Amino acid sequence: MRKLQRPAAPRKAENTISLINIVFLMLIFFLVAGQLAPPVDPAVSLPASADADPVAPPDALYIRADGSLLYRGKPVSVDVFLAGRPQEGGDAPVLVAADRALPARQLVEIVDRLYGAGAANVRVVTARQAS
Repeated sequence: MRKLQRPAAPRKAENTISLINIVFLMLIFFLVAGQLAPPVDPAVSLPASADADPVAPPDALYIRADGSLLYRGKPVSVDVFLAGRPQEGGDAPVLVAADRALPARQLVEIVDRLYGAGAANVRVVTARQAS
């Protein structure tokens, strides 16, 4: 008696489209999440304020205690900062995050230079005081 071989069962096709979709969505999520808030300068400790609004760390001009200006982690001058700033409207505020150890006189001088270079609205960023 001769045995007949059964035909091999066809392999089920793997559905990888759902896996590709998940990976793609994770990629988009991390790209967006990485761009939402710029890094805060670790050398700047903001002054405390009782009336500070709870917001994400701003894309601000940082002023360290020694008076050096940084924007997105790179040293800048007032003119270079304002020239490279995207034009978001005529009265878009310039956010300044000054170190609490910076003398007030030096902060006022820097704010005056910002106004003199064409800034229409300057705001000082503070941290909300713990209650």
